Amino acid sequence: MTAKKIMIIEDDKDILEILEHILSGQDYQVFAFSTGQQIDKIREITPDLILCDNWLPGTRGTELCKQLKASDLANIPFILISTSMSLTEEAIDCGADSYIQKPFNIKEVISIVATYL
Repeated sequence: MTAKKIMIIEDDKDILEILEHILSGQDYQVFAFSTGQQIDKIREITPDLILCDNWLPGTRGTELCKQLKASDLANIPFILISTSMSLTEEAIDCGADSYIQKPFNIKEVISIVATYL
């Protein structure tokens, strides 16, 4: 069986490494990026799920989500990650499938990811 592919987009190196470690330990194939300009990479990799920070250099995760959901890639589950107190509303407004509030619980991350895969 081929491992499910997860794309993580997170500009905080420590959080990116933690998420990469957690999810690769769950036998997912993980692709990690630190900038939000990744539409071409999404097309190339065709991940089964995207975890994306909301505050990225040069863009916001909500904008990337809107672009994705308005394209032929709309079927890819998109999970927004943020410290924002208005994360629930932001996730709904941009069309994200779910969201994870920072600081996050490892079990919560694993559970939410598994729900969409």
